[in-house]
Amino acid sequence: MSDRVPIRGEVWQVRLDPVVGHEQAGRRPALVISDDDFNSMVIELCVVIPLSTSLRQVPLHVLVRPPEGGCRQPSDIMCEHMRSVSLERFDRKLGTVSAPILAEVDLRLRSILALAERR
Repeated sequence: MSDRVPIRGEVWQVRLDPVVGHEQAGRRPALVISDDDFNSMVIELCVVIPLSTSLRQVPLHVLVRPPEGGCRQPSDIMCEHMRSVSLERFDRKLGTVSAPILAEVDLRLRSILALAERR
């Protein structure tokens, strides 16, 4: 891995193997969604969401078009596949997504995790 800590909103090439069941596998781009303070903690973990070029029009996915995030082709940020990974799995930074894309991801995460504001 690079000697710098990933930052929220960056897309990195990450090695996700080994996996179990329907988890996303392989070496693939992943969006860093955890807070920068968490990312730089001594536990050396980041929470990421993998991207896929297999576009499936799933409501929980956020579409990213090149060159955003360093993508070479349209890709889905698959919000239902968020996971915590070791910094040792990070290979290299590919790019950064825009604030509107990150806001769309946040909306889906609030829905998945039931974090919507309650009245």
